[in-house]
Amino acid sequence: MVGRRYIACCLVSAAAGMGVLAPAAPASAEVQQGLGSALVHDPFGASSAYRGEIRAPREFSGIAWLATEESDEVVQEVFLVCHDTRDNDAEHDLPRLSIVRTPVDPRGIIVEELDVEFPGRSVPNDLESIARLPGRNGALLVESNADGTDPDPMIYLARWDEDLNLEIVSSVPWPETPEPLVNVEATAVVTVRGWDYFVYAERAEGRDTTNINMTRLVVGADGADGAIRFGRRWTSVPFTAPVPPGARPASGMDIDTMGNVYVSSAYDPGDLGPFDSAVYRAATVRAGGGIGARLRPVEPPQQLARSSGLKVEGVGLVAGSFPIFIGDDDEDYGGLLRQLRVVGE
Repeated sequence: MVGRRYIACCLVSAAAGMGVLAPAAPASAEVQQGLGSALVHDPFGASSAYRGEIRAPREFSGIAWLATEESDEVVQEVFLVCHDTRDNDAEHDLPRLSIVRTPVDPRGIIVEELDVEFPGRSVPNDLESIARLPGRNGALLVESNADGTDPDPMIYLARWDEDLNLEIVSSVPWPETPEPLVNVEATAVVTVRGWDYFVYAERAEGRDTTNINMTRLVVGADGADGAIRFGRRWTSVPFTAPVPPGARPASGMDIDTMGNVYVSSAYDPGDLGPFDSAVYRAATVRAGGGIGARLRPVEPPQQLARSSGLKVEGVGLVAGSFPIFIGDDDEDYGGLLRQLRVVGE
């Protein structure tokens, strides 16, 4: 795994506890040509030198917490982020994954783009979500089947060591699903009484309701072959996003250690927005039922946060509990990582 690191320093906090994008270029900022930034000429002639133009990082389509790092009384949360890069001539060589660290100074989040080899096809097509395996240094990286025409959308198993060196150890095609597989942006894994379960929801473009679906999951243990096997039986519950109006009901997902399912909903009219999002406690997972665990909807869904102007596509809990972070895919505005303010948690 080869990493390329840069510091994104044009993101500042704002209303609703979720942040907005705003230009900022502190004198101490690191500008690295070709790594998410560019240099432009000063149009006002204030300096004979070139002035650095700092760009937002690329879109964050899915996030999963990796670790908490502590050094010299500085604490950083570390996340794995996937980018919804397509397998075409324009995007074939772009990174699919990055490691993102929370800020330690005003320069902002630290983004390390990863150069990772994937088995099977040369590169993934449209990774939209990451499902962390609870209690293990592993996660499923999930292709979305964005337009429903991919004949063999894949799910990859990533593992990392204590130094966060990451590798892709195996892959498997999507299993047979209870409904046609189109545009899945929300996935998670939950453990119930020692058994793992894979949970997903389609984004359901053009509708306010989607289904949250769950089946048994078996992943090869560390040191084994990394085989991924899904159950054949599914259980499902509906989820309706009350707001934003016209939103995709499921754009991101994570599940805490108590079995609470958190889902983001996002409104996306185009590459320049305006975007809108909300994050909900949408369902719960409990022991019982025909596959050993059952889904129950939260009625009505509990809204945790709302953000006008941002398109939330990733939801990530720290070590399976609060605090909860979101990752944004704001298209031409770039990506961001923010901790949510959840009142009454």
